[in-house]
Amino acid sequence: MTGFARWEMRQELSLLWQQCFGDPKGFPDFFLSHLFSPRDCLVTTAKERVVSAVYLLPAKILSDGKTVPAHYIFAAATMPGFRSRGLMLSLLKRAAEEGERRGDCYSAVLPADEGLYRFYAAAGYEDFFQVRRVKLSAAELSKTASLDSPPNGCQPDWAGWNRCRTKLLAGNSGSLLWNDRMFCGAVSMSLVYGDQFVCAEGLSYALCRRGKTQCDVLEAAADQHAFPSLAAAVLKEAPAEHYCFRFPIGCSFFPGKGTVERFGMLKGLGGRATGDVKPYHPYLGLGMD
Repeated sequence: MTGFARWEMRQELSLLWQQCFGDPKGFPDFFLSHLFSPRDCLVTTAKERVVSAVYLLPAKILSDGKTVPAHYIFAAATMPGFRSRGLMLSLLKRAAEEGERRGDCYSAVLPADEGLYRFYAAAGYEDFFQVRRVKLSAAELSKTASLDSPPNGCQPDWAGWNRCRTKLLAGNSGSLLWNDRMFCGAVSMSLVYGDQFVCAEGLSYALCRRGKTQCDVLEAAADQHAFPSLAAAVLKEAPAEHYCFRFPIGCSFFPGKGTVERFGMLKGLGGRATGDVKPYHPYLGLGMD
């Protein structure tokens, strides 16, 4: 049986998440405590227990200078013993129907690997979003950093940081945007997973994931004036031998460097086509990956 989740299902949803993704209990419990809404979660039950679930989180797609409602497919999971029965394809079909019913124009997803790209293609999604991945040594990044940057003492301003992100993507038609609540939630989920949020002047920020020798900057939002200050803050707060930045295509930082990679898929709802948004370097970026 397929339908919307209920509040009392959160424990079952946490167990499903843990079993399918191998995450500690604290990760799904944070999401289910702060970002969960029954109207944004579809489940399949068998013998009165949840065996498959998908979250359709509210988002927007930038379309020719305006925004249209959309949803972001997240944490799609099926219990191992119930896989290969078409349950997830049925859930995704239902998600598209419910999304269209509530006014969503598009459905976005960030598949975790090549096999899942093929799976979502079978469900009607198309390759759409891209990033420019730029790898730099600490020495290369320091050439861009401002030597007289003030100490990192930013006060929390989720709405301001989200405005900075939206402004950065103004020319990237087709990009996925969050409201302030979901932006805060997406960043907070990354922090629960151990990532680091670095901020600097001009409401610029970087979301960093540190490894042994490399720091992956999952998203960096800054204008041309503020980036040197942000670079200095990243070098100080997230020291590493090498850095790998994910930038929107068309971003002016480090011109001529980097490689373009696919980074997510999109599906039109209600007869819409992905080309209807007049895509120009569409960017997803902050996908809680």
